[in-house]
Amino acid sequence: MGLSHSNITKDMNKIKEDYLTKVEEGEILEIVQLFDKAEKAGLTIEVVYSALNNMKDFPNSSPLLCMQIALEDWDV
Repeated sequence: MGLSHSNITKDMNKIKEDYLTKVEEGEILEIVQLFDKAEKAGLTIEVVYSALNNMKDFPNSSPLLCMQIALEDWDV
């Protein structure tokens, strides 16, 4: 099954819709604040790497939860 322009557009629309929902719920702001904490600790790459691994290992977890866990893992 190949990727068609309409499938990519449909997927992007879903991604945008999900993003806007998260913005409205305030989750994006919380994630940005966590990025700021990681940056101030000089551990941005480490925290993001850990968060991405958490997302891979626990696909049903929210990005916010994965970031929170990653920060705790790095004692931030």
